[in-house]
Amino acid sequence: MSVAVRLAAILMATAALSTHASAQDYGPYGYGGGYGFDWDGFYAGVYGGGVPFGDASWNAGIFTGVNVSIDSLVLGVEAQLGADMADSTSLDALVLGKGGMSFGSALVYATAGTGIVSGDFGYAFGGGADYGITDYMSVRGEVLGTGEWGSGPSDMRLTAGIAFHL
Repeated sequence: MSVAVRLAAILMATAALSTHASAQDYGPYGYGGGYGFDWDGFYAGVYGGGVPFGDASWNAGIFTGVNVSIDSLVLGVEAQLGADMADSTSLDALVLGKGGMSFGSALVYATAGTGIVSGDFGYAFGGGADYGITDYMSVRGEVLGTGEWGSGPSDMRLTAGIAFHL
């Protein structure tokens, strides 16, 4: 077999076995790299829920905060402004410190802070979980024990919300 025939056979085999280069898979929400949601930065959102036990009430409001990620550790500060609605309406205004772990698109955290709770100076502590549903939006559930300074917790508040990340 001549050199030209061998070269032609090699070129035809190479062309037949070659495939086009495929684009990187960015997943269903356009996020590449396989690292999950980016929890770094500012966010803001709305929440609603209430106190289901004892003196039941409804609660709704807005929140904003900032997170810093160090590997899978996430630290942050959040401010919440809302209203408790039962027999009467009272104001909530809290500043909370947060710390948690990210597991890709999920974030599990603990939180504690102080401010105005049901119209009086008080505190809140608890935890929650967020889940990134797009590159810039997450949903969350949170449980907060609240009370007035100098006394034990008086309420357990359950809320759900949606956040937009900048």
